[in-house]
Amino acid sequence: MSSKELEQRSVVDELAVREVEGYIERVEKQAEDAAQTKTAQTAVAPPQPQVGDMGQVVAAQFASVSKPKIILPLNQKQLEEGLHHKIVDAVRWLAEWCVMMIKKYPGRVFYMPPNPL
Repeated sequence: MSSKELEQRSVVDELAVREVEGYIERVEKQAEDAAQTKTAQTAVAPPQPQVGDMGQVVAAQFASVSKPKIILPLNQKQLEEGLHHKIVDAVRWLAEWCVMMIKKYPGRVFYMPPNPL
């Protein structure tokens, strides 16, 4: 390599390093801000109920946590049809996944409403 090529490469490398350093500083600052926000949110603890029975305290904490509903990407008819496809078809795997979700989260999983035509 000639000295001119090395000089051009070093200029390009220096420019790249300056750009990356600025980016890294911004990312680190965002991470620090997010960590500070998270610690500030966890510092404010919810008020503890004044109950003598520990079982009631635990039950009260879990009662306030609402579990979201899970809507499957298929309706019931599509699911039944998908289970009859060949094992190499993607529809079959989607239907199998839906069945697994129904078994894993009973009472929280709902079919997609049928589309009226």
